[in-house]
Amino acid sequence: MFRRLIQSISILLLLTTTTMAQVRRETGPSLQERARDFEPLILESAKRYGIDPRILLTVCFIESRFRLNAVSPKGALGPMQFMPETAQRYGLRNPHDAKSSIDAAAHYLRDLLRKFGGRLDLALAAYNAGEGTVESFQTGRPLVLASGKIINRQRVITGGVPPYPETQQYVKSAIAFLSNIRFASPTGDLSPRCSASVLRSADRNRSLNSATDSRRSSSILNQKSGSSFIEVEW
Repeated sequence: MFRRLIQSISILLLLTTTTMAQVRRETGPSLQERARDFEPLILESAKRYGIDPRILLTVCFIESRFRLNAVSPKGALGPMQFMPETAQRYGLRNPHDAKSSIDAAAHYLRDLLRKFGGRLDLALAAYNAGEGTVESFQTGRPLVLASGKIINRQRVITGGVPPYPETQQYVKSAIAFLSNIRFASPTGDLSPRCSASVLRSADRNRSLNSATDSRRSSSILNQKSGSSFIEVEW
């Protein structure tokens, strides 16, 4: 029923270690098993908030490799790496709980996509660096944080994605991952399951295909999510 996900170019992405959450040393389910366990939660939340489940799958993979106990050096928590302020804003009491964390992330990503006119690159950049930061680099207006730190003091305009290597890598990595997922619709069902080979390859390789351009993001997820599912071979 499911066909194998096509192998991409020569190296299938992902992320530098600077954008990865720190995870306590543990033994337990494999990456593929964790992804499989998260599947129904991703489907349910994506449907509830009307977003493509691939976005949730990708963000969860990049942020934590589907690990419940992920903690970043900056204090982001759980599989979707919520900062405390954002967690509070979305009523997320326990960021380490898979169901509530994924649901809050779906809500947040839906809001980000609406805020930035459906532009996936800007929504991803905002998830990583904050909405205010993206708006600052859209408009060229500096942003003064509560801590007193000034974002974009030089009034740079980039179109939205901040000129931070981590955020730029984050956006490109996410879009590269999305662009390497094929789809079919024999049942009309949604499924964000990704093939074991792709997950293993992406987890092993931390380099990014430089040909991937974040400006392509608005077209990558242009198809209707309700009529497709990710092809998989576990």
